[in-house]
Amino acid sequence: MSASRTKGTLGLLAAVSVALVGCSMDYRATELAEKAGEGVPDTVAVGIVHKIFKNGHLSMVLSASRAETFNTQKKTIISDARFEELDNKGKNVTEGRADQIVFHSDTENAEISGAVSVHSASDKATVQADSLSWENKGKRLTAAPGETVMIKKDNGSFLRGTGFAGDFRTREVTFSGPIEGTYVWEEKKK
Repeated sequence: MSASRTKGTLGLLAAVSVALVGCSMDYRATELAEKAGEGVPDTVAVGIVHKIFKNGHLSMVLSASRAETFNTQKKTIISDARFEELDNKGKNVTEGRADQIVFHSDTENAEISGAVSVHSASDKATVQADSLSWENKGKRLTAAPGETVMIKKDNGSFLRGTGFAGDFRTREVTFSGPIEGTYVWEEKKK
C-alpha cells in the first residue's frame, strides 16, 4: 500500500475513533512513522562485488559488505568499501578502503569516513585520514579544517597536517594548517 493511501486510511480510522470515543488524538505515533519512513532505504544489497570493464579489460573492482540506496534523498550509503583500479595489463594502479562512503547520485560528490586509505602505485604514495570529502565537479578531495591527513611515500617520506586539499586536475596537494614530516633523500643510481 502506498504511503499516501496508508496515511489516508489511518486518518479515516483516527477520525472514526475520535467520533466514537470523544477523546483527543495523540499525533506522535504518526509523526514517528513518517520520520521512520525517511530512514528506510529503497534498496539494500549485501556482499557486493562490482567489476568495471573498459575496452575489454577489467579496469576496476569495487566491493562492499552493504549498500543502502535512498532514492528520494539521491544518496547511497556504502559500508566497508574497497576498490582496486587496474591498468590495461591488469596491473594494480590504485587501491583503497573506507568504513563508509555516502555517495550523492545527483552531484557525484561523496563523504568518505572511517580508516580511509588510498594507495597509488604510480605515485608510490598513500593518503590516510579519518574522513575526507570528494567534490566531483572540481575534482577535489578535502578534509575538514581540523582533520589530520597523512601522505606517506613508499620510500618512508611522510607529511602529516591539517587543512588538507588535493586537486586531481593539477595533481597539487596543499595543507592550510600546521604540518610535520620527514623527507627521505634517495640518490639516483648512475
